[in-house]
Amino acid sequence: MYTARLSELMYPLVAENADSHGAGTVNSACVSVATYHRVWLVLDVGDMVQDATLDAGLQQATTTACAGVKAIAGKTITQLTQAGGDGNDLVCIELQTEELDVDGGFDCVRFYVTVAGAAVEYSAVLYGCEPRFAPTPTATWTEIVT
Repeated sequence: MYTARLSELMYPLVAENADSHGAGTVNSACVSVATYHRVWLVLDVGDMVQDATLDAGLQQATTTACAGVKAIAGKTITQLTQAGGDGNDLVCIELQTEELDVDGGFDCVRFYVTVAGAAVEYSAVLYGCEPRFAPTPTATWTEIVT
């Protein structure tokens, strides 16, 4: 498997670009993960204003229009707090697609990030990992240098 490019093995499905986010919840688009074995959310947290908190997690849905969206058990981070010194942290959530409610028809995923108290700088990228079929798309990447 060493001949495969990492840009093909870990494809960015949806992202929230780095910015300062005030109080509220950001939900990503729901994306199909039917062609991947794993999903990986990488959350890069920058500065947190005093009294800020941040929560994040993965949710599942039956369509890319987010029909039937619901939580995925055990796929939330421990709350980050400015008071706890959690600014400038890097956290991730891993998911094997067989952890989805496949019997219920769930094959789409989205992430959410909830900021409370005050602003937090962060970016988030949801990757589809280990594609079931080749070739894999590369359109989301701005540039791939190999």
